[in-house]
Amino acid sequence: MTRGESACRTGAFGAALALIGIILSGPPAFALVEVTHPQPAWRNAELFAENYHFIQMVPYLAGLLLVAGFVVLIASLHQLAGPQLKPATACASIFVAVFAALIALNYVVQTSFVPDLARNYRDAAAPLVAALSMSNPKSLAWGIEMWGYAFLGVATWLAAPIFRRTPLERAVAFTFVANGVLSIAGAACTVARPGWVMTAPGVAAFGVWNLLAAAMTALAFVALRRRAHNALVENESAQSGTPFARIGMESP
Repeated sequence: MTRGESACRTGAFGAALALIGIILSGPPAFALVEVTHPQPAWRNAELFAENYHFIQMVPYLAGLLLVAGFVVLIASLHQLAGPQLKPATACASIFVAVFAALIALNYVVQTSFVPDLARNYRDAAAPLVAALSMSNPKSLAWGIEMWGYAFLGVATWLAAPIFRRTPLERAVAFTFVANGVLSIAGAACTVARPGWVMTAPGVAAFGVWNLLAAAMTALAFVALRRRAHNALVENESAQSGTPFARIGMESP
């Protein structure tokens, strides 16, 4: 297996992992929570603790798959980048690392620290619950969340030029750039209007982002699998002495 083929297959795996995380942590997971053990609209920490159930951790646990998938995907794209694109993809790798650190920390808090505060609720813990629970639309956790995904948006925007060889790849590049624009705009809205995430526009934006992210990772998966196949065919052609162009495939 050549280095290019290996990087493509690894990137495709990362895209698939991110897609699974998006599906499991997105609207379906929140619908599960709403149907089984929903949280009422935020009023105070005591009400949150009274209505807490472990099923509310599901979106955040699945979100860790999303985080891991994007780290693998961006790292693989950096490996695939040519010399002219290496500086941009190196920066993308740094930005995705910041994204992973922020979001992973946030989800660890949502699945470990906040549940313990809720199960063993005391009035003294109320400020911590209000600051860290994502049920509170004005919590610190939402600031971390939105800024974390803005860093991911910068990473995908910087990595977008990797995809430019075919119409499919250019569609991938478009979704990578669109993710950058939408994610950065979301962070800007959080700065301008804390708590907007649980308003009607915020919920709509959440749905739009999930559709975009699912399309982005699905298209990246297909594009990278095709590159891996082309790299395999080219390698076998070179070993057999058959001109690659004769096979009718595009060189990766």
